Amino acid sequence: RDPRKTVAAIKDENLGHGDKPDYFTLRGWVSFIKRDGTWCYTANPANKKKVIENGDKWLDESTGTMLDQCERRYILGAVASDHTGSTWLSSFNDQGIKLMCGKTADELYEIQNSSGDGAFQGVFQEANFMPYVFKLRAKSETWQDETRVKCVIQELEPLNFKTGSAELLQMIHAYGVA
Repeated sequence: RDPRKTVAAIKDENLGHGDKPDYFTLRGWVSFIKRDGTWCYTANPANKKKVIENGDKWLDESTGTMLDQCERRYILGAVASDHTGSTWLSSFNDQGIKLMCGKTADELYEIQNSSGDGAFQGVFQEANFMPYVFKLRAKSETWQDETRVKCVIQELEPLNFKTGSAELLQMIHAYGVA
């Protein structure tokens, strides 16, 4: 089981700055999900590689094959918050489906194109302020001469308040307070 950390601990303990990534859990809430043009990508359903539109078909440049259909897959940026602060997290398809209340990227794309911007924005609003236990991977990256820690959601489970309360009570007892 990975250690439980807070948002503040990510910075305070320099998580992700070692030679190997750090794995830990975080109990928090999703307070924002980025919804600009980069929330999904088009992919080959067989290998999950990016495809580009080529007329009425899709080209998988990695294999050189033309496809009749593509699959949209999530590549989400989200802000998670706890009592110590907030941090950006990255989420890919499987965890993105959980973040987006069970909707696939293809379903959300259909909502965006058939029901309009209000319905599309509504799905993102519905997904905000949901409590989760995140299993995260933190690793520092350098991009354009700037080093930052990137936290990627490895697993995501809705917060179970019964077990969460039991864990908190156990921590209180460990401090000899109760």
